[in-house]
Amino acid sequence: MTDSADSVARAHRELVRASVAAQGTRGIAERIAGMIGGWLLLLDGAGAPLASIPEGARAHLALVQSELARFATRARPSAMSLIIPGESVSIRPVGVGGRIRGFIAIGRANPLDAIERSLVDTATYLLAEDLHRSDELRRAARNDRLAVLQLLLGGHAQVARSTSEVLGVPLPGGPVRAALLGVPRRYALELLEAAEEDQALRRIETVIAELRPGRVGVVLPTAEGDVRTLEAILRRVPHGRGAVTEAVEVSELSAAWSRVRGVFEAASDKPGKLYMARDVSEAGLLKHLTGPEASAWAQAALAPLTALDQGSKVDFAQTLRTFLAHNGQADASASTLGIHRHTLRYRMTRIADALGRDLDDPTVRAELWFALQLYPGD
Repeated sequence: MTDSADSVARAHRELVRASVAAQGTRGIAERIAGMIGGWLLLLDGAGAPLASIPEGARAHLALVQSELARFATRARPSAMSLIIPGESVSIRPVGVGGRIRGFIAIGRANPLDAIERSLVDTATYLLAEDLHRSDELRRAARNDRLAVLQLLLGGHAQVARSTSEVLGVPLPGGPVRAALLGVPRRYALELLEAAEEDQALRRIETVIAELRPGRVGVVLPTAEGDVRTLEAILRRVPHGRGAVTEAVEVSELSAAWSRVRGVFEAASDKPGKLYMARDVSEAGLLKHLTGPEASAWAQAALAPLTALDQGSKVDFAQTLRTFLAHNGQADASASTLGIHRHTLRYRMTRIADALGRDLDDPTVRAELWFALQLYPGD
């Protein structure tokens, strides 16, 4: 590019125009890449690629990612320059609210001059502003979801439905579960984002909101694997734990939520543990059954079921858990799992055969229920 004042001013205006025109981070990245030449990588705060210009720039991704940890050791993160054979690379953090939210990396044969660095500074600022606008929209969406969630959990199902239509917050239909997920306050944002960004939950109509820092409420439709999805979220954050209701109608959410809160408070704080909130008294008993002997008993009791699950697309453990939660009622269990009652009967026959137990025996059912709470598996 030429060094005239007019061309420099025009380049800055083009960058601002791309931002104002809501072309997003990709549009800003494409503009600056075209002005500077060479290649450009735009990464999120974790180092995952958001844009690669041209596509061949991905060849430099591993190199750039290997340098990002150095930004964490700096009190005031600033641009970093790398010299590699045939390339001069500049990496800059994109900060929003004192937190690094992304990185922009530019490479070419020769280093950037002062004017080009000023253009990159402008692009970095505009990217930060674009992220800030996105954050404001996210905060507004979170507030909308919180309003709907509080109405649902407070027992105001009809008001929640009309409010959801006004705010554009989709509500799950049919039987649902309510879950309370928790972490220490310092990990609050990690938990909220882990729940919001979970791909399985994003594919269904789920209401997720932060009730207070470190506590996230979730109302989701019941389906096979729903409990495993919640367990997976807890495993992705430090010291995550939670409690979840059995399948209930939306009109029953208020009472179910009271139980789940009681279970959450009464149960042990074992990391990664998700308790099934059948009732509060059971959670209180489970709190005292956390020793190695109890866990070993539960693992041994469920070993045949664990073996049945391995290599199968069917979640037999969840099938048994749902069956027991509905007191052996086939129609309710099949409805919750989203399968035909004949399919449920086939699965329960396989489970009974594998365990070698009579599932019509209430003592056997009670033992298996406690075993599933003590040893939920993977």
